[in-house]
Amino acid sequence: MKDQSMQKISLSLALASLFVAAKMSAVSFNDIRFWAGTGTNRAALVVEWSTPESFGPSTVPAPVADKSLVWGYRFDGPASAAQMLTAVAAADPRLHAVDFTGWDSTFIVGIGYDLFPGGGTPGITDGTATNLFANNLLTAYSVDIDAAALLNTNNLFWSGFNGPNWEVWTELGGAGGFLNCPDRGTNTYWTPDDPENPYSGVHGQWELAQLGLDGLTLTNGSWVGFSVAAGYDDYYDFTASLPYFFDKRAPALPDPGITALVKNLGGGWQAGQWQVQFISCTNWNYSLERSPDMQNWIAVTNGVPGNAGGLNLADPTPPADHAFYRVRAEQP
Repeated sequence: MKDQSMQKISLSLALASLFVAAKMSAVSFNDIRFWAGTGTNRAALVVEWSTPESFGPSTVPAPVADKSLVWGYRFDGPASAAQMLTAVAAADPRLHAVDFTGWDSTFIVGIGYDLFPGGGTPGITDGTATNLFANNLLTAYSVDIDAAALLNTNNLFWSGFNGPNWEVWTELGGAGGFLNCPDRGTNTYWTPDDPENPYSGVHGQWELAQLGLDGLTLTNGSWVGFSVAAGYDDYYDFTASLPYFFDKRAPALPDPGITALVKNLGGGWQAGQWQVQFISCTNWNYSLERSPDMQNWIAVTNGVPGNAGGLNLADPTPPADHAFYRVRAEQP
């Protein structure tokens, strides 16, 4: 039987980035569990996958679930929404984006996220052509984007150009200053500024963006959101376009826990060692750190590469009285 003093060793779950999802009334910068970039200013990227009301010419499979996710971005000096998306995609190997190449600006036509990573090479296919992601971005594609699907099925994905596309939103006013994620409120759909010319408007605290990602300048407290269009714009049949124009929906409040770098964290004794187990992320290194007082920390297991699956980190020489533990994730 273990010595009673050894059983006092505890695991600091909060410091190890464990987040238990619950119905939230607000999501702030402090709730975000995944950050890219460096600097004193903060902005955030919110993406919601949902099923369109009208598919039109699209044969893209409906997203496997309605999910709203969030990532944080730190920066100094001038920055754009395009730079934020590029930095986040480079830092999070689970996020994938497809950029339309026909224009001289960043126009996102596809976004995917690996809810169940580790399923093979990231890429998309229309059943005939196949394109692979490089640094989680695809900027020269040959697939039919209105018929595309992830190679790694059972994950979040939507793409569209002639069919329902991705719509871009910013915080109301577009001047930053939002510590909390904009809330679309209780209205099911947006309110266009002019119902006879429904190309601008608001949904709660979100405002439909009037510029491309390169033209969206970030300031401290900026939020940029993506949502799947409710329908498609049929240039010859206005009736068919009604969901596209009038049923727009800004992103719902996101679940910060889904994008966490440490998931399903647990700990316990194994063969006289204190061990933690969790779901890790590729392209990140993990260390187990110990402290006697939650102020001074030392690494007891250092720089173990994530594997998109279960990872165990152990303290081979735990103290005899008490200790706190945390898991640190750093990019190589």
